[in-house]
Amino acid sequence: MQILSLNGKWKCKPDLNNEGVEGKWYNPKIYNENAKELINIEIPMSFNSLEGFEVYEGIFWHFLIFNIDNSDLKENKVYYIKFKGANYNSKVWLNNEFLGTHDGGFVPFRFAINTPLNQQKNLLVVRTENIRRKGQLPDVAFDWFNWGGIYRGLDLLILNKNRVSNVIIKTTLKSRRESQITVSYNIIGKVSLRWQILNIAHKKVLYEGNISESIVNGGFTITIYEPNLWSPDSPNLYYIKIFSNLPESKDELQYESHFGVRQIEVSGIYVYLNKKRFYFKGICLHEEYMPYGRAIPYEKREEDIKNMKSLGLNALRTAHYSHDEDLVDIADKLGMLILEEIPVYWNCDFKSNETFKLAAKMARSLIKRDINHPSVVWWSVGNEVPIEKLECSRFFKRMMDWVRRFDDTRIVTYVSHRLICDLTRRHADVACINAYFGWYYGSPRMISAVLDMMRTPVYNKPWVYTEFGAGAKYGFRAGWKDQVKFSEEKQLYVLDYTIRTLNSKEFMAGWFLWAYRDFRAFLRTNKYQQGYNRKGIVSGEKNEKKLIYYRIPQIINEGRKTINSKFGGIILWIILFPFAYILTYLLDLLLEFGQIKKMESGKKYFESMYNNKEGIKK
Repeated sequence: MQILSLNGKWKCKPDLNNEGVEGKWYNPKIYNENAKELINIEIPMSFNSLEGFEVYEGIFWHFLIFNIDNSDLKENKVYYIKFKGANYNSKVWLNNEFLGTHDGGFVPFRFAINTPLNQQKNLLVVRTENIRRKGQLPDVAFDWFNWGGIYRGLDLLILNKNRVSNVIIKTTLKSRRESQITVSYNIIGKVSLRWQILNIAHKKVLYEGNISESIVNGGFTITIYEPNLWSPDSPNLYYIKIFSNLPESKDELQYESHFGVRQIEVSGIYVYLNKKRFYFKGICLHEEYMPYGRAIPYEKREEDIKNMKSLGLNALRTAHYSHDEDLVDIADKLGMLILEEIPVYWNCDFKSNETFKLAAKMARSLIKRDINHPSVVWWSVGNEVPIEKLECSRFFKRMMDWVRRFDDTRIVTYVSHRLICDLTRRHADVACINAYFGWYYGSPRMISAVLDMMRTPVYNKPWVYTEFGAGAKYGFRAGWKDQVKFSEEKQLYVLDYTIRTLNSKEFMAGWFLWAYRDFRAFLRTNKYQQGYNRKGIVSGEKNEKKLIYYRIPQIINEGRKTINSKFGGIILWIILFPFAYILTYLLDLLLEFGQIKKMESGKKYFESMYNNKEGIKK
């Protein structure tokens, strides 16, 4: 197996009138005639990072000329182009041949190369399109910036025709002192293998074995006594290597990866990590870091995780889509639990079987990518959807069942913002709630009573408060007395009171602040936001730390006295449910229309920020 990076210096061109396919811009002859007129770009990079295209939603073409060593052109090899992420629709050509198309901006995909590669001057052409449309995931309206282009890396994969694929490493704890490791894989062609499991710190081989020639699939199981368990406090890792034992490819590496021995479980109202009760103290993060957009350097991601851990946080929710695998890799090594999600967000076409197929494909791709990362403990199949609608409820129950088919070792759930009328939570492993008391409605002092009421139909599961927060413009101080919105003092008060309340609730398995960093969003245009969602504990422009940042370590383990209003909550829920159901159903219809209108208004606001009425460079 060889991996050749295709990152680096590319050329690109906007396609304002959608004429590239008809004009055969992918043809080497057409490329050579126009190469001097193309824009230089460093891939991975979003085209929205280019001057003049900051708000561009449309079609963008990318071109790369690459060479390949003659020693890599062998008959017993197969070749793929693998993309780690490109938004939203991607069409790919190589040497004038169409390789394929892909929908979705947040999971890897690859295309087989079925035509011969040249030793010199192979032309790879990628047409990306980030136009928002109905039927996509996410749909037309969403509350983050619509970065487009090839913003994650891509590689040329050179693989053996006879090989292993889809390696899955599953660890099961019989006790904290005994673990069973099961390694399974698919076989393409016919293989004979040998394998090693090493101590990653000392590179010492701990276990090894051979597997005779086999086809279709295979695997092996070993038992480890006194394992070094993986957790946020002790992120111990092992390493696995699988080699070919066939005569023609003796000792050629087929697969390698680090992994951790750990187990996440749900029992009653508690979550357990490695047989010990676990409490999530987490934060949410969008994949954006200015001026890089989504193409964030490894060291910046690493710095973020280190800062989160320094605050006492132990978990990160990657909202509302999967982030680059580099982030997960860092979380494995530094010790941070990761909660992952696919972008089924707000209002989608839940009646459409095509929408379900797209969501299922995204979930399957994400699971395949991250199945062996010990930091990943949670699959969420969506966020803040109209779950009271029958078609939406059916969609989510079906999605959770789908995910469990491919991974029975992690928490499977979805994130709801319905306080009363969500009965579908009963089918999730953990019940989740997003609620912004003290910001969008009510007061943080209401949280305790509302939680006691809200859990009435789902009283026998753990609850996780997956979002809460308040906006603050860095540097805006209004004093403690008046509780002025968008002041740092207001944000600190809301988060401080909420954290201490949640810590006092026995049935709560944890919470997640919204959010670590301010991020750009079309919907946020008032004088304090200026194109950013300001709920971060650090600013989006320069990563300046707000007041709440310094307060979190002081309160992260603090609780406060609350009154147990369980029985009153049950009565209140029974009374309110029918009214809440009808009201929520009607309000959601109005909200969907308003969100779409506001997205378009927000885009115009962004365009005016860049002093360009059309928001594009012609």
